[in-house]
Amino acid sequence: MANFEWFTKAHRFVFHHTHGWIGGNLGAPMVLMYTIGAKTGAMRLAPVQYYPVEPEGILVLASNNGQPKAPGWYYNLKAHPDIDILAGRLKRRVRAEELSAKRRAEVWPEMLKQNPQIATYAAKAGRTLPIMLLRTVKTY
Repeated sequence: MANFEWFTKAHRFVFHHTHGWIGGNLGAPMVLMYTIGAKTGAMRLAPVQYYPVEPEGILVLASNNGQPKAPGWYYNLKAHPDIDILAGRLKRRVRAEELSAKRRAEVWPEMLKQNPQIATYAAKAGRTLPIMLLRTVKTY
């Protein structure tokens, strides 16, 4: 198992079991998404960096670290857009929606300022990286 995979599994476990006390910020704000598998219907936990976009909610980038295919959580959100998330220590119910090309162009420069690495991911992937808005429906 690659170090990245091991770290992600450990991060997911700690973030979930400490209810956001640990893992909510790794130099950048992190969200733990409780998605439902598109094919299996099983609960999946995915820790991802997020970008605040108030008052709407938060943005997540389906970069998959520059891989040619989007991450599994992207397909899960497309199939089952109503999920719970843990952003820091705040648990929310959200509805996921993919940004339009126009809205994506508006938010991309600010996302690049917060994380210049995403430009490298986009170039490496050779695809337009989807941006998902996790619109807050309810705060627990």
